[in-house]
Order: sequence, then structure tokens, then C-alpha cells
Amino acid sequence: MKPIKMFGLAAIAALLAMAFVGASSAMAETTGLCSSEIGEGCEEITHVHETTLAGAKGKLLTSIVNVECDVLFLGDTTSGAPLVVEGNFTYTNCGSCTVEEVGGGVIIEVLKEGHETAKVTGEGEVHVNCSGLNCTYNGEGLVGTGKGPLLSSETNGSVVITEQVAKKVSGLFCPSTSKLDITTTPLEATYIVHGLHYCVEYKKANTGLYLTGSCTTPHGTYIGKFELVIGPLGWIVNAEKCIRKRALNGLYQDAICSSDSAGSRYEIGTVKEVQ
Repeated sequence: MKPIKMFGLAAIAALLAMAFVGASSAMAETTGLCSSEIGEGCEEITHVHETTLAGAKGKLLTSIVNVECDVLFLGDTTSGAPLVVEGNFTYTNCGSCTVEEVGGGVIIEVLKEGHETAKVTGEGEVHVNCSGLNCTYNGEGLVGTGKGPLLSSETNGSVVITEQVAKKVSGLFCPSTSKLDITTTPLEATYIVHGLHYCVEYKKANTGLYLTGSCTTPHGTYIGKFELVIGPLGWIVNAEKCIRKRALNGLYQDAICSSDSAGSRYEIGTVKEVQ
């Protein structure tokens, strides 16, 4: 398994919790990321793009020097329990310092704890090189708090780590203790919602991100017939549902798909698979 990097905890990624439903069902309700509150169903956010706030860089606070960088994360979600976001981080504008992840890409796991709130956890290593500081730190034990737009002070949501200890792994003359302080926000509104994953086939238009009915690999552009959706418990295969879309490429303007209007937010989809 790829390592989970320290600065990777700053990204909000995909959020999932296992909560067993009533005795009549063996299915596990999940938590996902949507561009709206769930309603009857919404297209899941599968590509995550997070940045630090303008004028508020991520900080590694040490007794030698404080390292400050702009942080960018790009990643894709993978269904599972918990939901995983795999991607890469870029650190820029670090002054005279350089910050690099040790190893390959980043894997982040996140657990929903309540309404629009999630715990972001992970571990890994990061190398920091400055004048007087050339050290590798371990982010094991860092815990970030993720909040959706309904609770976050940021418009699109946020993940916050406040002065939590990052342990030294190696390096000469390094402080035994340093602290990470960072806040990131997604580039689009990212709500933390309950429900199940469904693969649906759009009825009238090729406006989905998936080319096949299994909804396993997003295409990257809206040219497919299929889409991965978060919906409430109880949807059944072959049932038609009105889905809230992320892009304005639907054919209906209301949440019950009763009023035709091209370039709108809603589309009729047929449930093909429960994931």
C-alpha cells in the first residue's frame, strides 16, 4: 500500500463511514462527497481539488525556522470502506525552503463523524530542507477535522489541522518536536452526505462521466451514459430517479424532472447497480 503523507491530511478528500442499517437490510450506508445536499440523489464528487487558503499557507512550526508553503492537492476517490482518495501534492512558494513527499503518491482515509463533519487521519513522511533545517518528519497521529459548507467558515468546506505534533524521523540538528498548522478548501462546494453508491444510466443524454454500467473508472469528460450517484437507502435496480448533476448539462430544471430545460441541473437516470 502507498504511504499516506503528512501534508496529505490537509486535503479533504472523499469521506465515508460504515453504519449498519436496520435488521431488515444487510447493506451498509455510506457517506460521500456531493456538490449539494443529497435530496433524492446527487452526482458524487470523484475528482478532488484542494488548496490552502489565499494568504494563509500551510506551516511547519519548529524552534529553528517556520516553514510556510502554498499546498495543492489533486486526487481521485476510490469506493470502499472507508472511501479513499489517491493523488499527489504540490508545495510551492516555500521561500528558501523545499518540501517534498518521501515515496510515491498519497492515500488519504476519512471518516464521517456527524452532520457535515469528518475526521481525517493518516501517516507518512515528508522531507523539509531549509537553511539550518534538513529533516524528515512523520505525520503519524495527526488528525484533521473536515467540515462541509453548512458548517465550515469557508464557502466550499474545509479541512483543518491546528498545531499538531509531527515527529522527527531523521536528520541532523532537527528539533525533536515540530507542529503542523494548515487549512485547505476544495475548489467547489463539497457536502458530506449519507446514502448509498448507485451507478445510474441517463435516459436521454450522454452527460455522465462513465462509459460503462459498472461506474468504476471516470472518463474525465461528460460523454458517457453512466454516472456514479449518492442516493438514499431503498433505490432498486431499473427504477428511474431524478438526479441532481454537478454540471449544468441536464435536461430538467426542477428536482422532480418535470419541467424540460436544456442546460439545467437535473437529469433522469435509471439505476443499473447498487455498489
